[in-house]
Amino acid sequence: MRKYKAAGWKSRQKIKSQIESGRIAHSPDFWDMGAVLLFVLLIPYIISFFFGNVESEYVKDRNETTGFMVCNTTAAGTERMPMETYLMLRLPATIDMNYEPEVLKAQAVILRTELMKAYEEGTEKEEQYIYMRSNILSADGEEYEKSRKAVEETKGMYMAYNGSPIRAPYFAVSAGKTRNGNEAFRSEEYPYLKSVMCERDFMADGYIQTIQINEAVFWVKLKELYPEFTREAGKGIEELLQIERDKSGYVTELIFGNMMVSGEAFRQAFSLNSAHFTLEEENNTFINDTIVIKTKGIGHGVGFSQYGANEAAKKGSDFIDILNYFFTDIVMEKTE
Repeated sequence: MRKYKAAGWKSRQKIKSQIESGRIAHSPDFWDMGAVLLFVLLIPYIISFFFGNVESEYVKDRNETTGFMVCNTTAAGTERMPMETYLMLRLPATIDMNYEPEVLKAQAVILRTELMKAYEEGTEKEEQYIYMRSNILSADGEEYEKSRKAVEETKGMYMAYNGSPIRAPYFAVSAGKTRNGNEAFRSEEYPYLKSVMCERDFMADGYIQTIQINEAVFWVKLKELYPEFTREAGKGIEELLQIERDKSGYVTELIFGNMMVSGEAFRQAFSLNSAHFTLEEENNTFINDTIVIKTKGIGHGVGFSQYGANEAAKKGSDFIDILNYFFTDIVMEKTE
């Protein structure tokens, strides 16, 4: 037993004050520390005794792998996981999970193709690591089951052209038909990205978007975005503007006097739904003149129209049929 020398009244008051202010801390002896460590070690057994051996579906899925590992980096850090597990988490972040099961399968194949393309272009092929920067969602319940089923029923499948994984872009809604990849990317490397009709996409929510911008604000914003732009005094937008389009109607270039801007860059600068747009000047008697921008479709318009694919699935097309419609002359390969 420890012995302490009795202290006088003033000393006791000083000690009491120090204890209350937290400046004196009791150091536990080895028996105390041992008891704490023993309790920590017994926690897993205590949990198992009361709740049984709990293992989530997510943990089970992590043990199943095709051999490829995805190192995915987000704002929260980098996580390594098997390819098929990554796809189960990635799928809900890229498509409306209320779409038909065959469309979800098609999207799963597209995402796996994206991974295999990244692997082909990577440098660490010996370890079968694929490095990505993508948003993923920890889905649960019905949404998780849909994602798991779509990935499992297409396990290992990806699209290839001439023996290599293709570039497989996707988007929400077309403006009536998809774009030709060679026009959109200004390259002859995408013969499998042909323009195809999506006749029912016009029924999608948000298919038409109309934005009105004060004319003075429009020109100021354009100047802020592109400082080299100069506007000739007294000329309206129709006199200053020249628009170049591809065969599907999407804007490829806008020429403002001495400046050229790509349709996609303009779309992003003004937060437009797509690059399939028109610009009109609207004169008003009582208020300032405005610039009216009207868009059709949602997204870049190249490759896989998710809404168009869903309409095809409703009519009985399976995911193989759907993918062959949007990607010409491709073949299905497997990772194992």
